[in-house]
Amino acid sequence: MKGLEALLNDERMNAEELGDRAELFHQDLSLLQHQQKTAIAPDAVSLEWCEECGIEIPEQRRQSLPGVTLCVDCKREQELKDRMHR
Repeated sequence: MKGLEALLNDERMNAEELGDRAELFHQDLSLLQHQQKTAIAPDAVSLEWCEECGIEIPEQRRQSLPGVTLCVDCKREQELKDRMHR
């Protein structure tokens, strides 16, 4: 995987495209970090219901991310808050 600087170092992209590419890079990085955490416990059980808002976490998400505890919307909101506080 290329570093963020290499991905963003394309003079042909406008600011919106750069932002989109940075967001995708961050999502990929978050997924890799989650996979590393759960690699220690590959049998981690995902929650059926989001611990933040209480809605059902889709089966596909639970199977693809062992140990998941948040729905997509709550996870996205958490990541945005985390980025704002860095």
